[in-house]
Amino acid sequence: MPSHDYEEFIAALNAHGVRYLVVGAHAVAFHARPRATKDLDILLEPTPANARNVLAALRDFFGGADLGYKVEDLTAPEWIIQLGVAPVRIDLLPEIAGFTSFAEVWESRVNGRFGVVPTHYLGLDALIRAKEAAGRPQDRADVRVLRRVKRPRSPSNRGRGRRR
Repeated sequence: MPSHDYEEFIAALNAHGVRYLVVGAHAVAFHARPRATKDLDILLEPTPANARNVLAALRDFFGGADLGYKVEDLTAPEWIIQLGVAPVRIDLLPEIAGFTSFAEVWESRVNGRFGVVPTHYLGLDALIRAKEAAGRPQDRADVRVLRRVKRPRSPSNRGRGRRR
């Protein structure tokens, strides 16, 4: 799925009032810089009401097709739904490392855009926490990049950009 498909998917989530956050590499790209990734990771609130909204968004995105998922599939613990095939896949997630509830991460959200579509991203501090908790090599590399973005510029290095 090219990025315009990602935009259409996020637009479908928005149209159905889904509570979601873009996490993973695309959240790193939003806060810091783009990097290669094989998927779009979306954290979903795993409640029955939100699951019904997700199912409606999936039907719209897939042209009315019923993919066979039920509310219970989106509210049971430890599920992951993968749509498409890497390197252009959408992963729907019920949880994220370092957090025990969706409510906790929802409070950290930052509104932005994915292309032209309004989008909810995991906040910078929460993203760092999640990446630290996941602990994979790429997560550790992401944390280094994210911490550089977070670090305030000191008065001594302001205005010292690259000379041309």
